[in-house]
Amino acid sequence: METALAQTRRDKLALQFRDGILSVAAALSAGYAIDNAWWEAAREMAVIYGEDGEITREFTMIRRKIRRNMTSEEAVESLAERSGIPEIRQFSDVYAAARRTSGNLGPILKDTAELLNRKLQVREEIRTQAAAKRMEQRIMTVMPAAILLYVNLGNPGFTDPLYQGLAGRLIMTICLAVYAAAIRMGERILAVEV
Repeated sequence: METALAQTRRDKLALQFRDGILSVAAALSAGYAIDNAWWEAAREMAVIYGEDGEITREFTMIRRKIRRNMTSEEAVESLAERSGIPEIRQFSDVYAAARRTSGNLGPILKDTAELLNRKLQVREEIRTQAAAKRMEQRIMTVMPAAILLYVNLGNPGFTDPLYQGLAGRLIMTICLAVYAAAIRMGERILAVEV
């Protein structure tokens, strides 16, 4: 299972990558050739995110690979493999197909960046909702025990009949098992990664 820090880093890179794609599309619209558009985008990412920014380093690496006679498709595919981000992998596939078919890359890149942006927003909304549900689940897990504690402290002996005799113990054991199963099921439902 991935750590929260690694997931945050990947999400940050995906957002920066979206900005980088838009920068490449803008350079193409300005008349740059595709290889020069990656060069220009790397410079722009350095201005936006700094020389040490992760996307700046990645775009600089793409630029170096292109300079060493690697195709831009291979350089982008290398980034997709290293990052492990599905959206970058999808972009790499779309980019390679558009280059092979001599498609109009400017609009394709803009559309891809917009699609990436929407996917990231939906993922963030799902994570926010899941976090809220996790908090609700924690509260609902504690409430039965808190209510029993409150009743026992406020009125000692009130729940004694529930724990006396075979029938009371059997019923309370079944209730405890159902309670534990409900907690476990809630944890499993909310453990889904987005």
